[in-house]
Amino acid sequence: MKNIIKNNERQGPSKSKDDIAVDIRAVSKIYRISHEKIPSLKNTIIRGRRTTYEEFLALDDVSLSIKHGQTIGIIGPNGSGKSTLLKLISRIIVPTKGEVIVNGPLSALLELGAGFHPDLTGRENIYINAAILGMKKREVDAKLGEIIGFSELEKFIDTPVKNYSSGMYMRLGFSVAINVNPDILLVDEVLAVGDQSFQAKCFDVIHD
Repeated sequence: MKNIIKNNERQGPSKSKDDIAVDIRAVSKIYRISHEKIPSLKNTIIRGRRTTYEEFLALDDVSLSIKHGQTIGIIGPNGSGKSTLLKLISRIIVPTKGEVIVNGPLSALLELGAGFHPDLTGRENIYINAAILGMKKREVDAKLGEIIGFSELEKFIDTPVKNYSSGMYMRLGFSVAINVNPDILLVDEVLAVGDQSFQAKCFDVIHD
């Protein structure tokens, strides 16, 4: 994984192992990729169900410890494994080798619109997305005004999200994610679609 890891630690003295939020231990991830087209019936009979695969090494022996209170930025070119690493931490995928230990509630905003139903309104999707992230309905009820207010989507909150722009999707998704009050917040490149003022607002929350 050829990238740069930027670390902004917002704590004072060094922390003990008990204060490690994410511990990545010698993690490797290999994907098996098939370049073959769908086989014909003739080829299936002759060759059976065997399919040849090419192995793609997305991450190679990555180790990293992140303490509570740290802000970590992972920077690298396309295909360097940034999104794969975040998916491993989120437990969306599992490592081929190594171990990922997560200590504390986690909220992830990795793909634009993930967890949202396009035919439902923004308000309805808040409840669905918050439930996916572990919030109970009464907790969402109590924070609904705060979520909508932070997103600045009051005029569109009862509109089906299929009519939202990418920036509006990002606003709603980020607003839900931060109101789960996670110990660990993972954000991929989705903030890139927002306007500068809302991006600054998001970064202020992250740094706080």
